[in-house]
This record gives sequence, C-alpha cells and structure tokens, in this order.
Amino acid sequence: MKKTKGFKPTLPRFAPVAVVDIGSNSVRLVVYDSMRRSASPVFNEKVLCGLGRGVAKTGKLSEQGVERALKAMRRFHALCQQIGVVELFPIATAAAREAKNGKQFIKAAEKALDHPVTVLTGEQEAEFAALGVLASIPDADGIVGDMGGGSLELVDVRDGKVINGVTLPLGPLRLMDADNGDAKKIIEKSLRESGMLKAMQGRPFYAVGGAWRNMARLQMQQSGHPLSVIQHYAISPSAARAISILVSGMSADELIATDAISNKRADTLPLAAESLNQLIEMGEPSKVIFSVYG
Repeated sequence: MKKTKGFKPTLPRFAPVAVVDIGSNSVRLVVYDSMRRSASPVFNEKVLCGLGRGVAKTGKLSEQGVERALKAMRRFHALCQQIGVVELFPIATAAAREAKNGKQFIKAAEKALDHPVTVLTGEQEAEFAALGVLASIPDADGIVGDMGGGSLELVDVRDGKVINGVTLPLGPLRLMDADNGDAKKIIEKSLRESGMLKAMQGRPFYAVGGAWRNMARLQMQQSGHPLSVIQHYAISPSAARAISILVSGMSADELIATDAISNKRADTLPLAAESLNQLIEMGEPSKVIFSVYG
C-alpha cells in the first residue's frame, strides 16, 4: 500500500467517560472510550437492586434494595478508578426522586461514588429516553416508550427531534403494590389521561427498557426468529399484543422456564407486559420497534 507523504495516522485519544444510571429496578455503569459523537462502550455492568420495590405502599426505598445499590456503586467507583475514567455522570430516576428517604439515599450514593448525583425530573427522564433512541435511530418518527421499574415515559419524536413527553406511574415495581384488577385499571386510566394515544395512532412505537427487551427475546424464541439481535427488531401490533397477553398471564416460574427471561425480572414482567398490551390496544401504532438504547 502506497504511503501518503507526511501523513501520520493517529488513533482516537482514550479518555473514558462513564454514566451511572440509578434506576428504580437496576443500577448500571457504562464506560465509553471518550466524549464524542460515536463513543464506543468499553464496559457495561448492571445490578438488579429493586430500589423502588414497595415505594408506592410505604413511601420509602427498599432497605435491601438500598444495600444492594450502594454495594454496587462502591464497586462502580473502584472500577472507574481502575479504568481511568476522566468524567463521571451519575443520574437517579423515579424511585430516588419520589421516595421519602430519597434524599438520604442520594447522599449515601454520592459518598459511595465520591461524586455528586443528579436526580432527574420526570420531564428530563422522558427527554433522555427519547434522545437515546434518536442516537441509534436518527430518523425515528413515532412514540418512544421507556418502561422503567418505577415509571413509564412516553415521548413524541418527529424529524429527529423531541416534541413532547410525559412520565406515568406505571413501572411494574409500583404496580405490584396494587392487586391485579386494580393494576389494570390504573394502567388504563393513566394511558387515557396521558394525552399521547392520539399521537401514536398509525405511527411506530419504539419500546425501550429491560422488561420489554426480555419480551422481545421471548417473542423471537416463540416465533423461531433466526437472529437474536434486539436492536431495531420490529413486529406487528398483533404480534406484540400476542406476546404481551401471553406474558401477562404467566407465573414467575413459568417465565424462568422459558430460558429467555432473566430470573430477577420474572416477577415484574407480567405487569410490564400488561402495560404494553393496553398501550398497543389503545394507541394503535403501525408497528412496534424494540431499541436497546434509551
């Protein structure tokens, strides 16, 4: 190969940055190679802690969840030091925002991470969910739905821009405090009052969140799909409702036996499935597209 005179190729500078996402169900660390448009993840670890379990009933974060989350964050801090992270962005979402002992927990989290933690508002949480989808699907045009443990964000995206969004109290950890009949009524009422159903009609629905990714994996298994790539996996509304109805009626043991579902998500998945089922039935999207970014 002929060399160009005076040309000296240089590799991108390795200046890793990291995000710690303190969610209602999980705590995750993702380290990227640098702060740039096409940053590459070099480390990704998630711990299911269940911080938001019981918040709707007691008003407080789960004691066991807090213990697991702080232990995970102390590990994340050590990992960031070993990797040489130059900038850290810790954020917390619904559970820490709404719990009575949320501020106390955030102080402990900041000590564990040795860094300030930003507690996102519901509006910020919705916007970041949509921006995550747009980063991977720049021409996305439809409604983004990000199912977390404590909340569901619905966001309208058009022409590569975030138009508007809402955050709803429909996370499965929150819904677990209601009996099954009440949970269905809460889901229906919240969706009807969200103001997002009309905007969804005839447009794609982008499904984000670990619960719905597990459902996509099971749907692939059930349908004999030849690939296991969840990013941009698209199915019809009828197929999405079929898997949602199936999962919403299964027990945790039955879900674990499928080998497609994470053991720690099995008890919350039926309620996440019920939310997706009603969302598709009421919103009538053109198709459902799963995204691993959000």
